[in-house]
Amino acid sequence: MTGGVVYYGTQLPELTGAYIYGDHSTGRIWGIRHDGTKVTWHKLLADTTFNITGFGLDSRGELLIADHHGDGEGGYYYLEPVGQTFLSATSIFPRKLSDSGLFISVKDHALQPGVIPYSVNAPLWSDGAYKERYFAVPEHAATNFKIDLAKKNGWDFPDQTVLVKSFALETTAGDPATRRWIETRFLTKQAGEWVGYAYQWNDEQTDAELVAATGLDREFTIRVACPERACGSDSGPQTATRKQTWHFPSRVECMVCHSRAANFVLGLSTAQMNKEHDYGGTIEHQFRVFAQLDLLKKEQDSAKLPRLVDPYDASQPLESRARAYLHANCAICHMNAGGGNAQIDLEYSASLKRLNAIDVAPLHHKFDLNDARLIAPGHPERSVLLYRIAHRGPGSGQMPQLATNIVDERAVQLFEAWIRSLPAAEQ
Repeated sequence: MTGGVVYYGTQLPELTGAYIYGDHSTGRIWGIRHDGTKVTWHKLLADTTFNITGFGLDSRGELLIADHHGDGEGGYYYLEPVGQTFLSATSIFPRKLSDSGLFISVKDHALQPGVIPYSVNAPLWSDGAYKERYFAVPEHAATNFKIDLAKKNGWDFPDQTVLVKSFALETTAGDPATRRWIETRFLTKQAGEWVGYAYQWNDEQTDAELVAATGLDREFTIRVACPERACGSDSGPQTATRKQTWHFPSRVECMVCHSRAANFVLGLSTAQMNKEHDYGGTIEHQFRVFAQLDLLKKEQDSAKLPRLVDPYDASQPLESRARAYLHANCAICHMNAGGGNAQIDLEYSASLKRLNAIDVAPLHHKFDLNDARLIAPGHPERSVLLYRIAHRGPGSGQMPQLATNIVDERAVQLFEAWIRSLPAAEQ
């Protein structure tokens, strides 16, 4: 968040006495009033393309907004009403998946032929959900659209591009046959800006409804196998149930993670996409398929391009697995100009020194860890990074802060092993 000023100018009477503040990551601007005891008024004023670094007042007392992009571009701007509000009119968005035009059959989760499936090397942890991913480029732009494999962060896409990700939970843990779709997310590019939308699948698995902009939580019941005799019976396989809360993100939360610093598009990047994909029984490298579809700016040898490893693949080097996990789950904020307020850089390409985390004392919470370090070489029990990965819930200090309610136990084991393998700092 970027702190602001209390407005007492004359050009915007609706905002008189309101504290104006914004968000560096999403470019949104709010106004709020408080009577000393409670909030009396709070409103989203603008949704901008800015990296907001500050607010000020000009010589007349009118509001100034400072925009500072990482590439040195930006400027100072005034806020002006559009009609009776500060927000421009929003377009009508499909209320159901079946209205989107992307599916041949929603109930069969069958997408149109022009919608391209893809997979990634290091998936974001999503509370153990099964995921399928697709993207669609508008027909009018398809002939000129080319993917630049040399680009470091997310690829560039034309307006009206839609990215699709569907999530399913196993109602019986460990049994793929019990998967049920729970959410489909769209990330769409509209007038040069990316916007995220979430759809909630109905119980009949025939369609999904658009979730309100504020997001939603829903609880699911999952059957899990019991350890021997743990369910109170000595005969036959035993099961118990657990509750799992699934969070449908708000549209603001979508754009906090899909940050401007990462170029908004996370999975669709060279290091993530440099892999083979199962196209319905045909295994082929994704870049080769894109070349056949004439989607590449320049075809390149995939072996010479960056590639993340699967963090859960025990056959890969331990450090590569840990760095891939950090890149996929943490670097969207903890990178140069990413918006995270910790001074660490968790991109896969950063050297261990540039991480600024090895044997570095935390600037924020230490969680009562003895002689805490962000990463204490050889000492998982003193490492704040591991603590944050291993905890979930309000006030727990969990990282990432959004989108997950369940600890990724395999990640905890991975980071325990990696931190233990790091040579202890000399005393």
